[in-house]
Amino acid sequence: MKNFKLAGIVIGTFLSSSIFPLPSEAVLVSAGLLGISPILIAIFGGIGSSLGSIVGYWLGKGSNSFLKKYGKYFLIDPKNLRFAESWFKRWGNLSILIGRIIPFIPYKIFSVGCGFGKINFKNFFVFTLIGSIPRCFLLSYFGFLIALTRNVYLTLASFLAFLILPSLIEKLLKK
Repeated sequence: MKNFKLAGIVIGTFLSSSIFPLPSEAVLVSAGLLGISPILIAIFGGIGSSLGSIVGYWLGKGSNSFLKKYGKYFLIDPKNLRFAESWFKRWGNLSILIGRIIPFIPYKIFSVGCGFGKINFKNFFVFTLIGSIPRCFLLSYFGFLIALTRNVYLTLASFLAFLILPSLIEKLLKK
């Protein structure tokens, strides 16, 4: 049964970091709530996130006009892409690493922005993997701690916060 949970983490983080509108925070905190080891979640979540980010990277690299026209259907705003592109040019690989570590920054924007900004693919993938593992650990450890308290109200409130908070932050950043 544990192998199916780990496969679910890889699939969930793959989907959340590619182009599907699924918050990685919900996947990782939920996995921690299930009592799966945060270390295993970090490893398998990092792998899934890194592999899923490849989709966004190549989408950004090869389809500038497509993103401008249809990006909104994948929660990709052209204004955010331009911002990400300028950020990557200014800060380089460090921006990839920091963007992956910090929770609530959508993976999709960074992945697509790196492709859009023509960041070197090898550097992109290495820094994505290195940054995704601590992020996955932190979020899953949070869920794991909530599960240890066995407080139903705290668990529900935290789960809802991790579903809603990324959307609120994104809306605030657009203003």
